[in-house]
Amino acid sequence: MGILADRIEKFILAKLLEEQAKEEGIVLRRNELADELNCAPSQISYVLSTRFSNERGFIVESRRGLGGFISITRIPVKALLEAPKHEQEVETNNKPLTMGIIDNSLFELMQQKLLHKREAALLHEAFALLMEEPDRKTRENKVRRLFEQVVAMVKEG
Repeated sequence: MGILADRIEKFILAKLLEEQAKEEGIVLRRNELADELNCAPSQISYVLSTRFSNERGFIVESRRGLGGFISITRIPVKALLEAPKHEQEVETNNKPLTMGIIDNSLFELMQQKLLHKREAALLHEAFALLMEEPDRKTRENKVRRLFEQVVAMVKEG
């Protein structure tokens, strides 16, 4: 299911980027989305539950039945930019940085007009390449170092 799940996730993330000016997120209809992506509604549900969770920076509301919908909103990560440097280090050292956390941060930086879409896309690809590192410790160190540099540069202006 990986390739289809990736396609569904990318489609939903693209919709979120298109609607980034709206702070309330996006509203989608599960059946219409399934028709558009040529998949079953249950596959949409699977992607929502595995890739758009609270831990990954999203709030998902779902109503089933006639007129049912899916509402997806990003959880703000402004606290990351506003926290003192030592708090950032403690926070990032205690839990691993995932692509979900990174993408959520990049999206929030775009909303705050601190990053352009093109810069965010480039950073996403850089992080994705670093995440391919097979050695867990090396991967986490490289991802954390780049993430902290991005946050520091953005805070400096």
